[in-house]
Amino acid sequence: MGLMVIIVLLFLLGINFQNSLVYIVCFWLIALLVINIFYTYRNLSGLTIKAISAEPCFAGEKMVLELEVTRPVKQRKSAIYFGWKNEDLVELNLQEEQSTRIKLSHSSDKRGRFTPPRIDVFTRFPTGLNTAWSYASMDIQGIVYPEPIEKSQHSDKQSLDDETSEGKEIAGGASDFAGTREYQAGDSPKHIHWGQYAKTGDLYTKSFVDYESHDLWLDWQSLNISGTESRLSHLSAMILAFHEAQKQFGLRIPGKEILPDKGEAHKVRCLTALALYGLPQAEASYVG
Repeated sequence: MGLMVIIVLLFLLGINFQNSLVYIVCFWLIALLVINIFYTYRNLSGLTIKAISAEPCFAGEKMVLELEVTRPVKQRKSAIYFGWKNEDLVELNLQEEQSTRIKLSHSSDKRGRFTPPRIDVFTRFPTGLNTAWSYASMDIQGIVYPEPIEKSQHSDKQSLDDETSEGKEIAGGASDFAGTREYQAGDSPKHIHWGQYAKTGDLYTKSFVDYESHDLWLDWQSLNISGTESRLSHLSAMILAFHEAQKQFGLRIPGKEILPDKGEAHKVRCLTALALYGLPQAEASYVG
């Protein structure tokens, strides 16, 4: 608009003073403006944008969206911007390579499934006098995990008392011999130590134990914490802590149980279960 005002003023001056040079400057500026519109549009035209992945993140962090951008074979592209309002912008130049990948980041404020809003794509190349713009809606969704906040109110039901190298002893088992004790009325005749009776004349009973596994469980019911989101945040922090310590653990939340395991895939599976807990079924059908 400023350029158009200048052109009009120069044109009026040219008419007033009958100056051919002023006319030439006016026509040159008009031609520059028209050609600039064409080149700015052409710099944006023909791009192909494909969504590659949306990296999971925790609530309060930024989700990273990876895109693949391809230009036509004979059209080089310069200074094209991708992003969202009030978020980071990414500048793209496609000169030698025909295709490249870029990463955009968008803030996330709550757990669950994240659908990125439509992306602003624009350019002001080559002179900055015009802006060619468009929108790109990506058919992709990511997962936002609960913010990991560890609470001190956690109570672990699994005591470490009476543990051996094989696990926690469970009295009254039937697997491993644990010694003898004095006979009590009601003891099974099968457990009577007859060899000891032959030596001493007194009845003794064999006792056995089983072993509980060392596997740890993160159990929703064992948390002395009020509020769904607080519980999810604490479980999220515990998953990260156990994964960092390379411990094997399982997860129990209402309606879902994940058996003890360890590794990156197990961590992602547990965090995803927390992220989608309590959400509508249509929204919770996430494929990792």
